[in-house]
Amino acid sequence: MILIGMYDSPFVRRVAIALTLYEMPFEHRPWSVFSNADQVAQFNPLMRVPTLVLDSGEVLIESAAILDSIDEMAGS
Repeated sequence: MILIGMYDSPFVRRVAIALTLYEMPFEHRPWSVFSNADQVAQFNPLMRVPTLVLDSGEVLIESAAILDSIDEMAGS
């Protein structure tokens, strides 16, 4: 998985913490929607972070939705 966004965002940090606690491997790309707009837009045309790119290529946005998906992937 690829987590896009800078850790100065509390929403990006929440997702990174959840991935780490669930021991889900991920690559972090510390892109800013200001200085890396073109790179972020390739994955998320809304240009919002966090953006999580799953191994399947599916792209998740909005931290609450991402956290729900991570919880489902982790199982019980």
